[in-house]
Amino acid sequence: MRRVVAFFAVGMFLVSFAAVASADEVSVGASVSYGMDLNDPAAGSGNSSVYSGMNANDESFGVDLVQVGVSGSRGDVSYAAAINFGDLASAADDTDSGDSAQLAIANLAYDAGGVTVTAGRFGTPIGYEVLEPWGNAHISRSYGWQAQPINHDGVTLSTAVGGADVTLGAVNNFSVADASGNDADDEMGFIGALGTSLGDWSVNLSGIVTEESDTTDITMANLILSGELAGMPLSVAVNYRENDATAKTEMNGVAIYTGTSVGSADLDLRLDFIDDEGITTGGTDTEVWAVTATASWALADGVDFRLEYRHDDADDAIFNDDSTGGTDDALDTVQAQLVWNP
Repeated sequence: MRRVVAFFAVGMFLVSFAAVASADEVSVGASVSYGMDLNDPAAGSGNSSVYSGMNANDESFGVDLVQVGVSGSRGDVSYAAAINFGDLASAADDTDSGDSAQLAIANLAYDAGGVTVTAGRFGTPIGYEVLEPWGNAHISRSYGWQAQPINHDGVTLSTAVGGADVTLGAVNNFSVADASGNDADDEMGFIGALGTSLGDWSVNLSGIVTEESDTTDITMANLILSGELAGMPLSVAVNYRENDATAKTEMNGVAIYTGTSVGSADLDLRLDFIDDEGITTGGTDTEVWAVTATASWALADGVDFRLEYRHDDADDAIFNDDSTGGTDDALDTVQAQLVWNP
């Protein structure tokens, strides 16, 4: 109950602030879902990496995310703030209290005439899927998303160089939810992003280099190519992450996205592969393939219903499966989701 009261109070504050400041936009979004893990894992264990709320509830209803935000500008200065509540909220906040709304972004930006300086908490430019369910075509997320940051506290400089958009910045740690402490001042990270086009294809390259607890150097980079092939939309995302600690670990992967319309439904397909030395697979050096099919129907303006089937296959028994005595090398899930983003 305390979490609900806190969320409502902070949400009303943001809405009131927007009204007083004549905000350009008040944004809201919400997502609820039901998931069934066909492996039927033991209660509380789950295979959380493929669930919509990333929790251990393997057969249940859930509130994935509720977000309230404001944004606007005053001359050359713009602002943005957003709070989260729900199963995914803690991934974008640096508190583990568990009884309040979570601060996702809060920043000010100044247009200095060709160069924009942004300071505060902002979403990461790294990766190819986002925390907000309404920003993704699928209910579940790829393995590469699990290894990327969500947001940062820091400062960035953004500008256009020729035909490319370039962003450079300094941030605290890998992400604000970093277990070693977001405000540790001796663990600075550096981020960069470049976006351009090659013919009809868009190209985005981004990366981060940082440190964790003075013991682990982390490097991550993403390359995303988006365009059309034979009249079909196609996006290819290649990701790399290296944790250089006492024992160096790496994760290499690729995710391929396409989609089409079938009657009144939009059908999105994703093929996901990782070669993971334990970064997202609980210490196991393994390879995982996953194929995901998601159908969505527009029920009203800004309201979509989604239905998803996903199959994962690994070369090690990394998935909980109570029916086989503990673990399995394959996983099948079915999920349904209702997304509201007016």
